[in-house]
Amino acid sequence: MDFIVSADWPNILASLGLFTAGASVLLVVYIFFFYVDFSKINGIPEIPGGELLAGHLYQLGADHATTAQTWSTQHGWPVFQLRIGYRRAVILNSFESAREWMIKNQSATIDRPWFYTFHGVVSKTSAATIGTSPWDERTKKQRRVVGSFTTGPSIQKMRHMLDMETCAVVSGLYYDSEAGTNEIMPHIYLKRLALNMMMMFCYSTRFTSVKDPLLLQILQDAQIVASFRSTNSNPQDFIPHLRYVGKRDRTTTALEVRARRDQWLAKMLDNVRGGMNKLRPADKKSVAEMLIENDHDGLTHQDVKTILGGLMSGGFETIFSTAIITVGMLSSPEGQEIQRKSYDDIMSVYDTAEQAFELCLTEEKCTYVMGLVKEALRFYPPLKLLPARQVYKEFEYQGAQIPKGLLVYINAQAANFDKTAYGPDADRFKPERWADSDLRVPPPYHFAFGAGARQCTAVNLSNRVLYAMFTRLIASFHIEQSKDMPCNTHYIDYKQSPAASNALPSAFKVKLTARDDSVLRRCLQHSQDGLTEFVTGPNSEILVR
Repeated sequence: MDFIVSADWPNILASLGLFTAGASVLLVVYIFFFYVDFSKINGIPEIPGGELLAGHLYQLGADHATTAQTWSTQHGWPVFQLRIGYRRAVILNSFESAREWMIKNQSATIDRPWFYTFHGVVSKTSAATIGTSPWDERTKKQRRVVGSFTTGPSIQKMRHMLDMETCAVVSGLYYDSEAGTNEIMPHIYLKRLALNMMMMFCYSTRFTSVKDPLLLQILQDAQIVASFRSTNSNPQDFIPHLRYVGKRDRTTTALEVRARRDQWLAKMLDNVRGGMNKLRPADKKSVAEMLIENDHDGLTHQDVKTILGGLMSGGFETIFSTAIITVGMLSSPEGQEIQRKSYDDIMSVYDTAEQAFELCLTEEKCTYVMGLVKEALRFYPPLKLLPARQVYKEFEYQGAQIPKGLLVYINAQAANFDKTAYGPDADRFKPERWADSDLRVPPPYHFAFGAGARQCTAVNLSNRVLYAMFTRLIASFHIEQSKDMPCNTHYIDYKQSPAASNALPSAFKVKLTARDDSVLRRCLQHSQDGLTEFVTGPNSEILVR
């Protein structure tokens, strides 16, 4: 049985003359141990079992997305409800149910919940990200401002930035592997790409070395911060008494990472204010500069911190994990045919590899490579269980009344493998499915970026980066798997940690063979020459040797 209490309990008790010391003790015990925010929702099946205090939290195990997908398959329920501690939640496990809730009812599911650890501890002195903030006028204003920075025309203006960072990946992999003599792990190069894109975008600065201590620190901190948005690493968010009794390791970690993040975010913003970051053309200002210099609809200092902190902490997470594992997939035996088709597609569109290397920055004409991007995001979404939504206003779903305030999760892992939407071979990595005339997958095509009004604001930029990155890599190299450290490409088992929020791939190496050394060197030198006209300074070097 669920125990429900009114949000106005102090006034109710006082009016009844029951707000005594004894009643207060009972109330505290009730709130901390037995309170559940909503009773069972009629019309939506509930996962059986569940503990009195924790509900189904611990039954979800280490990998919540996979457990939820298994339950959905076992029971035949694309949508089900369960208890996560004191919160009742609904998990959406099919493509159509996710579209129904997040697109057709997007105005009703636009809100985000407030969580103790991420919002109350990690973001207390800095700011929560725009994507995780509860919906109000302030969040709406922040999203509108960020949206103006990530329109199609705005992204086209980022061509030089995209050129610099994708060239740095190709150059770094080529030279650091001794022109393909040694097998190499691609992870840090693609992490740096994603982080540098946001650094350049936000602050007009970048990291040149993959060994830079600050680069490694920011990447580590970002991974830790991401863990505070997950359901399986923060039981204190759902079982309130854990915040005050027993081990408080998560709170301690949250305080430590908050202090470090506040420090490097403040340093980068101070550098912009002091005019120290000049890695850009004279007519192209960073987001930080534009926010500082212009009154964007009355943004406060806290709004500026939220926008910049959100882009830095969450913006680059939508790129690197998918990019890394896709390189691993391309290196696998089944990836050899995908590489061949991709390369043939590229060379059918462009006369030379040099032309492809340059023009992929501003256009997307290779249909198979475009399919590769979509399939990579479908098969390997950055987040398997997307950050929680919260119902903003009551609505009806298949006869069930969905109350305001209910917790809602999209299981991207399950929805992206829905055979009803993607066909019977949905469990295969198959870029050509997106050119299949019989397949009609409506927007958002997959749920790697969420959907609806709270879809990730970086979706256009992320797609652009992945397309250019894959085109340049495939045009430059033949990629083969390592003999000693091959990539695990299974859509569940490839993750470094099943409990991690971000689906970071396990360690692997690849062997890179330049398709033509002289052509590749010319491509790299051409980019470097072009970038000297774009920017100058110590951070403009992109490792061309």
